[in-house]
Amino acid sequence: MAVPIPGARLDGGQPFSPKTTSSPRRARGRSPGASRGAGLLALALLAGCGGATGPAPAESPASGPEPAAKEPFDLEKALAREADDLPAREVRAADWSARAFGAAQPKVEQKEKLVALSIPIGTASQVECFVYNTMLDSGEVIRNFIELLDPEKLDVARIMPWEISVHRESPAVFVQALYFTQTGAGKAAGLLKIALHADKAHPVACLHDEVGYVRTFERLAKGLFDSFDSKSAAAKPEYTDTVILRLNKLPVGFETSDLFKDDDGQRRWLSRSATFIPQGPRSLHIEDEASNVLIDPEGRIKGGVWVETSQGAVSHRIELSQKKNFQYDYAGEVEGKKVQGTISLAAKAWLASPVATASELSRLLKKKGAFDLKQQEYMPSVDPTKPVDVQYLRDASGSVTVNMSTMRLVGSLAPDGRPESFQVSNDGAALTLQRAYVRGKL
Repeated sequence: MAVPIPGARLDGGQPFSPKTTSSPRRARGRSPGASRGAGLLALALLAGCGGATGPAPAESPASGPEPAAKEPFDLEKALAREADDLPAREVRAADWSARAFGAAQPKVEQKEKLVALSIPIGTASQVECFVYNTMLDSGEVIRNFIELLDPEKLDVARIMPWEISVHRESPAVFVQALYFTQTGAGKAAGLLKIALHADKAHPVACLHDEVGYVRTFERLAKGLFDSFDSKSAAAKPEYTDTVILRLNKLPVGFETSDLFKDDDGQRRWLSRSATFIPQGPRSLHIEDEASNVLIDPEGRIKGGVWVETSQGAVSHRIELSQKKNFQYDYAGEVEGKKVQGTISLAAKAWLASPVATASELSRLLKKKGAFDLKQQEYMPSVDPTKPVDVQYLRDASGSVTVNMSTMRLVGSLAPDGRPESFQVSNDGAALTLQRAYVRGKL
């Protein structure tokens, strides 16, 4: 909700705010689709494509003529506003329940594919939350919310993610956009805050459009995410971990990986990631990736599907299937063009799954001294037509270096062989991958 700068009148005497609907997707023919994700190295590659410059402070609004009785508008003071402590309110809808911090009982409205919540917090605008019943692309959902800020009516001063955290084993992303709107008598300011919890069964998105109340909004959203309890929750994986990507300490992405064992005994590795890389202060480059990999009894890749989207458009969708004589068939689309072919592995070895790679690295970590593991891995983000040579090198100090293609990461592995902490330089900007959550054993 835009806050009028003293002396300015807004259209119709009402504060201007971007139009929000019961669904974050405007009528553009888009469908939510399945969630998309990637691996550690692919996540670093996604982050490396943005040419980030980092967020910049917003310009100060130029206030119009002010009545003598009114104080000058103080943007920083308005941004620092917070609501008083709010009590937790029980919310029930469909087959789920949760708690939301609010000044009054939330309004619950059942829609066709979601449940909409309106939560008053004692300020001019309510917090609007949407509880979905299907997996969504995290980056694409947030991108569509950001697009509600109409550039023909608003001047967006800055857009930035400010928090990524894990709640009930799924990541949550928080993004804010500071904007100004011009009126006949001056400017008005607004701050759109977005939170998305990437739960596999019931993703939850929350919005609040009013200057200030950042921590109030964050506390409300996290409380809702943490307390959410559903009878139709997604199947619990045998193993799950989440890493968070930071650019010069700014959280800009996540990757969550889950190991499932199906009823027939087959194992699947489901990986989802999203990145939100600042391209100057007023825009984010947003990408989603996902892979669903079938693992054979020996831990090798039996087949799988890899999907990547960039700024709402599909970059690639590739299917891979294990054949004979150390060969795989691949088929799909890359940048709108169909691709198809056969991959023959020169090393006479099947492609190692992330589970097999972690198991081998875990075995090597238990030994003293250096090690040098070289293998081929499948990364459609790098090249969908052939595997990539990857090297895991531990030196005498215990530091681990991962070399692949044009990417080099230096850091440490967890005892289970999965990433603990890595850093990669990107045109002078420090990119850091840090494990934030883990449960289970591989």
